[in-house]
Amino acid sequence: MQKEIRKFVAAISMLGLLAGCLETGAIEAKKDDTSLSAQNIRPFVDHDGLARRYEDRASKLLEIAAEHEKRLQYYKDKSYLYGKSGRDSQARAIAVVQKYKLAAEKAAESAFHHRMVSKLAKRDYIASTASH
Repeated sequence: MQKEIRKFVAAISMLGLLAGCLETGAIEAKKDDTSLSAQNIRPFVDHDGLARRYEDRASKLLEIAAEHEKRLQYYKDKSYLYGKSGRDSQARAIAVVQKYKLAAEKAAESAFHHRMVSKLAKRDYIASTASH
């Protein structure tokens, strides 16, 4: 019983010590600077750059898929050399090709998404809403 009480007191003491070491000034309210004009506000994310990166990634993934398709074709052409392991290699190659093509498709979709967001971000919403 006393051993459990000692452990409990030690745990509470450690928590108190840790709580005392926390910085209280770290959580401060940020100043609300509304003096910035709409022209000086830059987008937080470079969507054009992200779109280019996703497009590059998609093209690289398609190149890798093409290499694996060549390997798959080799396994199909020379399947008599490998026997059962050749069929296993074919199945693995098919799965890898599908995986890379799916990843390339997702990267292309992400690139398209970022292109659309970039086009929307380039519009001047403040001027368009002020005229209404």
